[in-house]
Amino acid sequence: MKQVLLSLTLMMGLAFAAPVNLPNLPVTVEPNAKLAELNQSFLQTTFPNPATRPAYVFITEDRKVTVAFEWRESRLAASEIEGLVAQFPAVIRSQVTGIKSLKANLMQFGGGSWAQFVFTTPGKGDDQRRELLVTSAGNRMLVVTISGNVKDYSKNEAVVRNLANSIRVN
Repeated sequence: MKQVLLSLTLMMGLAFAAPVNLPNLPVTVEPNAKLAELNQSFLQTTFPNPATRPAYVFITEDRKVTVAFEWRESRLAASEIEGLVAQFPAVIRSQVTGIKSLKANLMQFGGGSWAQFVFTTPGKGDDQRRELLVTSAGNRMLVVTISGNVKDYSKNEAVVRNLANSIRVN
């Protein structure tokens, strides 16, 4: 048991209280004590392919909901975000099997427009919930992925929403 706790402690970074610039990303966030950052060593092990590895991942204190940040090579101009809201649900449906629900919205926060896609898929014991927040940063696609099951997301929603609402594209 001690080994498991030690490993978990080592893979999680310190929780932050003040705004944090995420190196290699044009993003500032304000995580709190109920979130921890997974360290790069853990991310490299979990996501061995650099092309699919998120740059940063925060995890709730109960280790049930993750918030991952990716700055993709895909081009995306700020003027294309509204069109993405209309077009991307078809892409999600073609790539993700068993979608039970899918909602797409255009949101304003952090000083810009964001496309929001929330979808659920069947899971063991509870449906899985995924939320993609997509915006343009330097004419590249910035994607924030919030993952967890429906019940655990509900328990952690305030912490996750506070982090999402604190995102500022620099």
